[in-house]
Amino acid sequence: MSDIYVRSLSIYPLKSAAPVVCDSLEMTSTGPVGDRQFMLTKMDGSFVTGRTHPKITSINSEYQDQKLVLTHPSCQSLTLNVADCINEYVDTVVWGTKITAQRCTEQADQWVSELLGEPLRILYFSKDTERRVVGHPEFSVGFADGFPLLITNEASLDHLNQRLLADVSMQNFRSNIVISAPSAWQEDGWAKIRIGEVVFDLVKPCGRCIFTTVDPATATLDAQLEPLNTLSSYRKDPQGSDVIFGENMLPLNSGVVKVGDKVEVLQTKAPPKYIDNWNQDKRRLTTQLSQAQVTQLEKKLYLRCVDIIDETADVKTFTFVCDPITRLSYFPGQFITIHPTVDNIAHNRCYTLSSSPSRPDTISITVKRVENGIVSNYLHDYFSVGSSIQCTPPAGVFYLHAKVKPKILLLSAGSGITPMLSMLRFIVDTSQSIDVHFHYSAKTAADLIGFDELVLMRKRFKRLQVTVNFSAQQSTELESINTSFGRLTSEMIVEHCADYLQRDVFVCGPDGFMKNTAAALKSIGLPDEQYDQESFSIDSVEQSDEQVQSYKVRFSTSDIEVVVSSDQNIIEAAEDAGIYPDHSCLAGVCGSCIAQLVSGDIHAPNAKALDEEDIEQGLFLPCCSFARSDLVVDL
Repeated sequence: MSDIYVRSLSIYPLKSAAPVVCDSLEMTSTGPVGDRQFMLTKMDGSFVTGRTHPKITSINSEYQDQKLVLTHPSCQSLTLNVADCINEYVDTVVWGTKITAQRCTEQADQWVSELLGEPLRILYFSKDTERRVVGHPEFSVGFADGFPLLITNEASLDHLNQRLLADVSMQNFRSNIVISAPSAWQEDGWAKIRIGEVVFDLVKPCGRCIFTTVDPATATLDAQLEPLNTLSSYRKDPQGSDVIFGENMLPLNSGVVKVGDKVEVLQTKAPPKYIDNWNQDKRRLTTQLSQAQVTQLEKKLYLRCVDIIDETADVKTFTFVCDPITRLSYFPGQFITIHPTVDNIAHNRCYTLSSSPSRPDTISITVKRVENGIVSNYLHDYFSVGSSIQCTPPAGVFYLHAKVKPKILLLSAGSGITPMLSMLRFIVDTSQSIDVHFHYSAKTAADLIGFDELVLMRKRFKRLQVTVNFSAQQSTELESINTSFGRLTSEMIVEHCADYLQRDVFVCGPDGFMKNTAAALKSIGLPDEQYDQESFSIDSVEQSDEQVQSYKVRFSTSDIEVVVSSDQNIIEAAEDAGIYPDHSCLAGVCGSCIAQLVSGDIHAPNAKALDEEDIEQGLFLPCCSFARSDLVVDL
């Protein structure tokens, strides 16, 4: 049998908070020193964990010499000295066991109450607190769920990840000791082991709960209840309803366990026989290879992150699959609207897809970190492989259309390259007979996004030219690609792309870039019908000589009727009435707020996300629709 070693060690000083990774653990009869010594409770004494309060998992902690330091990105840190704990004990219950625990400080209670948004306390498991292990009264345990220790196997996690759409980490399972065994589930058959100086009894398989579905990166519950949902299909206890991952252990002596220690199996037991009900067809690769048709899209999609690429110092590309797997159909250049919840506040953000519909199994967004940007910083700092997010299906009117000229010019700056990458990837993947001139504006060479791929595509696709201008720092020529210095000008466009008048021109980038580029192209004679740019702005309502009128709008679902003026859009009227439909762009391009018009006439000059079939079915966009008669709306 191959050797088995300890790969990582962790303690959790505050129950449900983030782990403290250790090089060694000092083991006593009650478990690792410092593990689950603090716990949160409500004011009535009922204990609080990440099962109901996922945000606890985003609290980081350090514990040394009877001192606990708690940190969270949203506030100042808290330092707790055990010696400063209040001489007051309160009753609490941990999974049916009544105990009395010591209060910490008023400051600690205030800190955690403000962080989690409700009155809470931090309790300390002091020397005067006693709790016995159920079924093993000779052993004591702190605030841990039932046993002093949990051991898990990396190979078992690998086996689970082969069945998931995206990998999860061992942090989902919150173990103290992670070992590397030659094969998955070997730990099922162990009864007694020695690690370093300590001998352990493996007394009970660990039944898992919804806490495993809290994403360690984002501190949110997974919408599809993964990995618990998949784990339950083949690791359900045949004698009960528990879903098993890992083994609970009791330390039989004191001593030290270190990373790298060898695991010696002293005694074995008959492993449980689990019934494997997992469907092989659910495997990601199987599904993607066998699903020939594009699945009909729902109004909302769940995306699961399968890869994150650092494009530059402040730009990341996030690649997703749909959960359940759905092959997406969209036009190259369109965008999705994601709906993250950050600090318990729901947000909506539009991000152009940098992926191509020619690769329908995954979609990607390329996100630049924005100073004080709530969603961009959330994605950069907290999102990880395995994290999930909700979105609306692809939409938008800026895309590569079927009537495009045989020659096109793609002009982009910064993260505005994303729709251009989507268009180019589609053209190259499908070998379109389109001559493409791809011009990219960046501050410096370090700010180039996807440049290596551009170079490769230029070598592969003979009808592609790539040129670059640097606005902040002159760079040497890149891979025989023509470069220039300074902001993009009409002279620069003519120099790099002399036949621009023969091309349809697509432009995307910061507002200032698009405004200046539009003016530059107009000054050198580009016809308006050959110009298209990405925009999330909405034009002003057309003014008429008629006076502003008032109409009644009845929101049939909410049974509320209001009076609106003809220059007030319907979503404003709804929000004034206390109705809050989903929305994002407020410009008629994302389609997030789509609703049913039951009766009446509207004026909607900017409803770009709707086609004629949508309108014929009575669908409309409240964000850019204005009453022209009394209305009945299904909101």
